[in-house]
Amino acid sequence: MHPILFSFGDSFFIGTYGLLVATGLLVAIQIAAFRARKRGIQSDRMYDLAFLAVLSGFIAARLLYIILNFGEFRADPGAMIFSRTGFVFLGGFVGAAVSCIVWLQWHNLPVLKVGDLVAPSLAIGHGFGRIGCHLAGCCWGGVCRIDSIGLKVEPHVQPNGYPFGNAYLDQFEQGLIPHGALHSLPVWPVQLMEAISLFALGGALLWYASKPRRSGYTLAFYLIGYSIIRFVLEFLRGDLDRGMLGGLSTSQIISLLLLPVGVGMLVRFRGKTAEQFSPVSENNTGKQAEAGV
Repeated sequence: MHPILFSFGDSFFIGTYGLLVATGLLVAIQIAAFRARKRGIQSDRMYDLAFLAVLSGFIAARLLYIILNFGEFRADPGAMIFSRTGFVFLGGFVGAAVSCIVWLQWHNLPVLKVGDLVAPSLAIGHGFGRIGCHLAGCCWGGVCRIDSIGLKVEPHVQPNGYPFGNAYLDQFEQGLIPHGALHSLPVWPVQLMEAISLFALGGALLWYASKPRRSGYTLAFYLIGYSIIRFVLEFLRGDLDRGMLGGLSTSQIISLLLLPVGVGMLVRFRGKTAEQFSPVSENNTGKQAEAGV
């Protein structure tokens, strides 16, 4: 863990999580913008879409976290609303997806074509975010009995003296480790495991989409791939504040809903012809701008 890059006084610090999330966003947006131009969509549209996705996704991810932890929210609403932590990625994903679909339809842009464009970026950008989770200590794994895999987490405190929520604090509160322990019991490095899986998924999607494919297929494979990754790795998670229902986490339930959506898209669009790339050229950029593309 290395949650703090720089601290200024007792109340403000720059965290590694925020830096990695920002890095992931920048990389994801640049990949999407580059690929957009090769497929006949102005890159500026990707920047507009990214702003909307980040804003709506942030609100939806925080809102779902509040719903899942409503008791804590009622006790101190301000602390949870303005906290640096406390998000549910799949809640943000659904919220951002709905907002972006509405925006794309409003601007007469092809939803499936844009979805195929952003799918690899989603996986790669999310991978950076999971590295940030590892460094910040959030979204930690459960106790791991395999010595060669498990990671031991040390206690960390914020500049104001309050401890960071991580596996060490969680295990101490559960009575699994004594007061003054130097580190936690070994935990699954689930954040890094997900990051590696997401980078692999993003790379595979970029390779798959490098040739003309049926519209919607790249997005469908992302939904299928990420749903499987998240559903499996959730069994190794140790943080319970992400919400549990009937033995499954909230993210697993959402994954079970997204998986058939991805499979259904493959079935629904199998009869379509492969999309042909139409790069944006210097000559037609102005015409597209006038047409709202």
